[in-house]
Amino acid sequence: MSITAATRVFAILGDPVSQSLSPVMHNGWIADHGLDAVYVALPLKSANAVAAIRALKQLGFAGVNVTVPHKEAAARAADKTEGPVANVLRWEEDGSVSAFNTDGPGFLDALDEAAPDWRTRATRALIVGAGGGAQGIAQTLSPHVATVHVANRTPERAEAVATLIPNGRTLRWDDLERGFGAADLIIQATTLGMNGTESPAWPVSMCKPTAIVADIVYRPLETAFLAAAKERGLVAVDGLGMLIHQGARAFEIWFGVKPDASKARQRLMAALA
Repeated sequence: MSITAATRVFAILGDPVSQSLSPVMHNGWIADHGLDAVYVALPLKSANAVAAIRALKQLGFAGVNVTVPHKEAAARAADKTEGPVANVLRWEEDGSVSAFNTDGPGFLDALDEAAPDWRTRATRALIVGAGGGAQGIAQTLSPHVATVHVANRTPERAEAVATLIPNGRTLRWDDLERGFGAADLIIQATTLGMNGTESPAWPVSMCKPTAIVADIVYRPLETAFLAAAKERGLVAVDGLGMLIHQGARAFEIWFGVKPDASKARQRLMAALA
């Protein structure tokens, strides 16, 4: 493709972002639809991420995805936001910035794809982690289950997520064994295990035989958490599905076009290989 001064620029912001597959995914969709746009990865290391994100307006960005640790800053940087955390920003024609969160809806899209019957199986959900991804998932998942328990190594952060939803509860980190044993749906929403980093000995052996487990990490595609679940014969949902479906919703917000999720999975699997 030819990049000119008229080419619209989109990006993924975070720290780190070198491992992100979002450029592969979005540039593939941009090519599919013949759009004059480009998508790049931008590491954002800043003591004032809100100011840094607002400054992007002066550089002509059309939209960005935001990943850890800047999702809360992204929501604060916007003129209009759907909630306290955001993973998608769009610059409007009047110069204002709108913030969206596609993490939760994207996660449910992935869950529908990998475990179509989950709504009839899952009454009690457990989310491990309390970052921006966990918040988005908790809020979108809440109406579909009886309770959402949140566990985090910092209990105050777990409490902050649980209080966002009417059926939110907290679970102590040292009580994970009991939580794993009681949950129908377990979501690993931390960065533990990402890029081969050390992962805890998750108490997957305590899970019900009918439990569904999901990990939002996609590098590696099969984390230690998912490997343990598969050994138990549990339904295991990898993080690539959430990446694709939250990205597809972001693409539609920016371009008004629904992209092909199956094409994205093919490209990303090739990239991971």
